Amino acid sequence: MSQIAKAASVLLAKGSSDLFIVRRAEKLRFFGGFLAFPGGKVAPSDSDIPVKATEPGVGKAEFSSDRFVAAARELFEETGVLLARRNDGSFPTSGATLQYLRRKMVAEQLPFQQVLGRLEATVWAADFLPLGRVVTPAFVPTRFDTVFFLAKLPPNQQAEIWPGELDHGEWATANAILQRWTRGECLVSPPTVIILRAFCDRPAEEAGIRLAGLFSSLEAGAIHPICFSPQVQLIPLQTHSLPPSTHTNAYLVGHDPAYLLDPGTGYAEQQELLFSVLDNFSAEGGCLKAIVLTHHHPDHVGAAEVCAARYGLPIYAHALTARALQGQIAISRHLEGGDRLELGPVPDGSGPWYLEAIHTPGHASGHLAFYESRYRLLFAGDMVSTLSSVVIAPPDGNLAVYLDSLERLRTLDCRLLLPGHGSASARPRQTIDECIAHRVKREEQLLAALGSGPRSVVQLAQGLYKGLPAQMMRFAELQVLAGLRKLYDEGRVQNAQADNAEVWCKQATA
Repeated sequence: MSQIAKAASVLLAKGSSDLFIVRRAEKLRFFGGFLAFPGGKVAPSDSDIPVKATEPGVGKAEFSSDRFVAAARELFEETGVLLARRNDGSFPTSGATLQYLRRKMVAEQLPFQQVLGRLEATVWAADFLPLGRVVTPAFVPTRFDTVFFLAKLPPNQQAEIWPGELDHGEWATANAILQRWTRGECLVSPPTVIILRAFCDRPAEEAGIRLAGLFSSLEAGAIHPICFSPQVQLIPLQTHSLPPSTHTNAYLVGHDPAYLLDPGTGYAEQQELLFSVLDNFSAEGGCLKAIVLTHHHPDHVGAAEVCAARYGLPIYAHALTARALQGQIAISRHLEGGDRLELGPVPDGSGPWYLEAIHTPGHASGHLAFYESRYRLLFAGDMVSTLSSVVIAPPDGNLAVYLDSLERLRTLDCRLLLPGHGSASARPRQTIDECIAHRVKREEQLLAALGSGPRSVVQLAQGLYKGLPAQMMRFAELQVLAGLRKLYDEGRVQNAQADNAEVWCKQATA
């Protein structure tokens, strides 16, 4: 299980409704290009900095003092706003001194404790109103336990972004940001979407009340509302999938109508969590039209039948997927490449909205990906994982066909890649290119290994996948076999049977 790092995030408010929101630099792997609130991880040194509790228990009960320090430190580093007071209760003023200290701190030449010391300032817990906490769901390998604080911009201070991990900052209302997001003009991180919705049409001081119920339900085990795009919810469900993956992503796309993509969990308790999401969706006026499967593998279809029965829904899939599931799951409609699933009007009302099916065999012969052109979303299924490489298992899996399918996907005009396993990627083409480059490297390693003489699949897998756990070695052997068959079809290797074991060697050159 991945470790969870403590973190803090600050909703810096000005007046009754303006919030300071920042954009993470596109080069960053984690939410690069997304709007979010200032914040970051708690540092070990944060616990060494005293926090003044102006009320009994403030900063000492629910949240430890290092959370408040981390909030103040990250806010100063990222925006130049210093929420720390002198002995008389006043705040420092923006200007040359704060800029100099911030520059030294960003350059790691001056720790935050010394910044406070030079200013004779102290972090006051009362300046940070805790709104609640969000723990990154377990399907993401890098996890954070983030406490969100509301804070007021101090008098005579200004927020300013210096290019680096952030490339933009602005004051805006929650309504304005969400309207831009709905029009497809910006990316907003899912936790930020949750927070902004609580601030819509309400004074900032009331947000905590609106968020309390949500945060309580999340701590009780409810599925996080993860929306990378309007009316598109990622629903991570624990499944019996191959490590390092522990979850398969289902997607709820649209509102009326809506489609449920890949409800994969076979675990009863996870299905109950999914039912809770779908029941709430229906209670809020959503209308499910069908269940859609990208392919037939068990970790993508585990809840298909129970959802179909509970909600009276048909199941759609490619004809080859239907054949693979014959006798297990009844498929009501066969989808082919180019077929459209109509979603009604775009959330911003700008025109028609739909998913387009793309036949992408290779991982599975009946595999479908789905492209949404308004927000430029690619629902990739198992064509791409952001956790590890995808297993290609012959005979249904074909490496050459898989690579051809990836090449076709990389030509799409995409803004977000939404995989079956792992988090979304805001670098779709680069993510696909990295998948292709990995396969090229593996092929080179395979040919180099065969250069030493004939080898069996088992011998090649043991050499190429040293250190792999024994229970995973059979999947490594399938990867090797897929690579060998591609090379065989290209006339670059040959094979023979020796004592009922397949032995491979390089093709002799003329």
